[in-house]
Amino acid sequence: MGENRAGELLGQLLKRYKLEAGLRRGRVLALWPEIAGEMLARLTEPIRLERGELLVRAESAALAHQLTYQREEFVRRYAARLGEGTVTNVRFVTGRPQAPAVVAEPPPAPEPVALPLELARKLERWTRAVPEELQQAVERAGRAVLAAQLQREGDACAVCGRTGETTPCRFCAALLEDPLVRRAARLVEREPEAEPLAGDLLAAARWLAAERLREQIEELAPQVTREPRLGPLFQDRVERFARVPVAGATPAERLSRLSPAARSLARQG
Repeated sequence: MGENRAGELLGQLLKRYKLEAGLRRGRVLALWPEIAGEMLARLTEPIRLERGELLVRAESAALAHQLTYQREEFVRRYAARLGEGTVTNVRFVTGRPQAPAVVAEPPPAPEPVALPLELARKLERWTRAVPEELQQAVERAGRAVLAAQLQREGDACAVCGRTGETTPCRFCAALLEDPLVRRAARLVEREPEAEPLAGDLLAAARWLAAERLREQIEELAPQVTREPRLGPLFQDRVERFARVPVAGATPAERLSRLSPAARSLARQG
């Protein structure tokens, strides 16, 4: 079978199984870092291709306005790579991008970087959205970009311990609403050493359990001075709170998060 005949049959199969449009969209999204350039790719995120129009999210309204004047150049670059008509317009919307879908030639990493659960799911979605021949490159590039996000200087998330995030970080905040995590947190409240889950899910359950115990301690503290019979209940909550292993902190460090009044009562007990 000649090469032209094989190409015709492949085209027919792609159309029959409606794969051609998916492959085209995947190539358009994957090529965006090359079309826009590495710097702009870090400030934008290609979202989708619909009827020839590529929708791109820009980090700010000012950037979106500026890039609008360059859309014809982007269309010409796509035409040079993929042919006329594949991308007929590029429209920019505002909003901070989660991460570029792919970064051109990321620096190689000696070992794969462990990612939080939510980032790992995002990387998997990126990889599945492109043709098979691009998946390995997208996986490497996407992992490098997401790992760089986790290494930004700043505060550390007390839930997962990663730097560059407030507490809870945006990844852990989603986990704290997961029904599975909330059920596990109730178990950890009763049994601080329990490990009903693993990884980030366990870290989120422990943090949520510790927060619940801390709230109970703070609520009981003013009542204990008026009702000494509540002392054993108060001390039980303090003991459990100190035992919940949150982000590797020692029991003393965990107790330091209590109010002065609650710490004083805890020492008396």
